[in-house]
Amino acid sequence: MEFKSANLVYFTGTGGTARVADAFERSFSNRAVSVYKTELTRLVEPVVLGDVLVLLFPVYAFNAPKSIDEWLEKIQPTDGRPAIVVSVSGGGDISPNTACRVASIHGLEKKGYDVIYEKMLVMPSNFMIGFDESLSAMVLHATPAVVDRVVLNIMAGERRRTTPYGIDRIASKLGYFEKFGGKYFGRYLKITDDCADCGWCAKLCPRDNIKIINGKYSFGEDCVICLRCVYGCPQNAIEPGFGKFMVLRDGFNLTKIENRMDHLTVYPRISQATNHPSLRGVREYLIESDCFEL
Repeated sequence: MEFKSANLVYFTGTGGTARVADAFERSFSNRAVSVYKTELTRLVEPVVLGDVLVLLFPVYAFNAPKSIDEWLEKIQPTDGRPAIVVSVSGGGDISPNTACRVASIHGLEKKGYDVIYEKMLVMPSNFMIGFDESLSAMVLHATPAVVDRVVLNIMAGERRRTTPYGIDRIASKLGYFEKFGGKYFGRYLKITDDCADCGWCAKLCPRDNIKIINGKYSFGEDCVICLRCVYGCPQNAIEPGFGKFMVLRDGFNLTKIENRMDHLTVYPRISQATNHPSLRGVREYLIESDCFEL
């Protein structure tokens, strides 16, 4: 299948999906495919249509974030334009996340897109349980290789659609109730005394959910629990009013992880780095990348 242009549409919270979108951009560009890239924020952005659409999102509550749902509702219909749906998580393509792309695929198909390929990619975990430094580096190193293989498969005409587990379809449906929890999480975020009034959070919130009114910070009810403000605040001055168990105690900063990678010259074996049962999906992902010894 020959493409001359591709449009990448993505939502990102703490940067993992943005890194995946960058990897797709590089892979397509290396094959002389023009790339148009759109990050979804609070406003529904118009998109330059290419020969193929790549829709990318982090997995929140077993589904795509609210921003993806809103965009799918408002995009113009098309007639059989090919599309690829890429989800990103810290756990890989295992239960309970195997149905996380179903709603987005249906949304695209309702608008006339032909979804030819779907895939789960892995980024370091920023939710509840984080990765250690070595595993984070391995995942970041593996992702461009996996993306490159996906692009090669697509351009060779390969179609890939998966069948979710039945129980995960139920989890996906129930996950929509968790989305309602976002407004409470966002409303009860707290500013600590460490705040330097830099306004970073208000400027960078992808949902425009943080306002500065008369010098005071106000949190609305349109939060999707992306955690960008909590992890990204330069002073670490934002903390949850509830749901603290979701936030990594040591924080999460992909740029710092990437900088530390520069000094990592020897990687552990996959079996050593992913010996915990909860990392089975990550193990399969690293094996797929063919970048490390088993």
